[in-house]
Amino acid sequence: MSLLVGVVAMVMAAAPVEKQVTFTGAGGLTMYGTLTMPANSAGHMVPGAILLPGSGPTDRDGNQAPVIVTDILKQISAALAESGIASLRFDKRATRLFGPKFPSTAPELAEFFKWNNFVGDATGALRFLQQQPGVDGKRVAIIGHSEGAEIALQIGSNLAKDPLKPAALITIGGAGRPMGPILHEQIELRLTQQKVPSPMKKVYMDYVDKAVAQVAASATFPPDPPAGLESLFNPTTTKIMQDYCRIDPAELAKNYPGPVLVINGGQDQQVSPEKDAPALKAALQKRSTGSVEMLIAPDTSHNMKSTAGGNKDMFTGPVVPMVLSKIQQFLTKQLLATK
Repeated sequence: MSLLVGVVAMVMAAAPVEKQVTFTGAGGLTMYGTLTMPANSAGHMVPGAILLPGSGPTDRDGNQAPVIVTDILKQISAALAESGIASLRFDKRATRLFGPKFPSTAPELAEFFKWNNFVGDATGALRFLQQQPGVDGKRVAIIGHSEGAEIALQIGSNLAKDPLKPAALITIGGAGRPMGPILHEQIELRLTQQKVPSPMKKVYMDYVDKAVAQVAASATFPPDPPAGLESLFNPTTTKIMQDYCRIDPAELAKNYPGPVLVINGGQDQQVSPEKDAPALKAALQKRSTGSVEMLIAPDTSHNMKSTAGGNKDMFTGPVVPMVLSKIQQFLTKQLLATK
């Protein structure tokens, strides 16, 4: 019995330690997250990473439950802990958790959900993790998925000359172009998959192209979006959509002077593995300092899940092992080798 107790105690002692935390985001908003410290890290200074979720009401694990449950960030956090790297993941201000704090009018909601607020929340997460006992603030990376990848590049650009800039960036399924052409491609693909007749398809695509141009110029949308597009083109999204359509991730990438890993799923249906990841890599290669690596994971979806079963939009199941291994290898080299 005593031997069994000893074995159980050793297993428990070797487990990562998770703690629920709060920190301050943009505008003083209290943010909620999970701090994960690797096993046996007590008494040691370890590197860290903040994990940034994709667009919409996505939580700290990378989910929009109950409809979409990917656990992509939760699984990456566990892989980081295995490699001796701390992590912080947090709920976006767009999740239901913040519902009581949502403003009541569309213009106020648009302001609440503007780009700079999401960037400010993520910057607050970076600073919080850098200040945690046992975490080496100079060895903290940012890992962003989808929209989070673009936020990672924005922070890297904003803090390019800061002594406590991110030690490394990883973009996963991130755009390499402004959002306008990507939205066009995404919506056109869905209409084609749904076999929408050509005349109706043209109505949709004409509206999308006009809306993208108009919101970039004036932060307004044309009236009466076709059915199904209201969630994208409505008064509460004008601010962030304007920024989406104005920001060029490749230009942001050029400003960051540190190491970057670009990851894309080979069958990503939301951003193009042929256009976006290579655009980021090309921009990063033009810098005078900072290395770049790229992985296009074959048979992998936007959420880094296997598409071997034929579903290119796969969002359930484990993150493809190749992706986790590449993240671990890259951060081991960039954060642990620079101890």
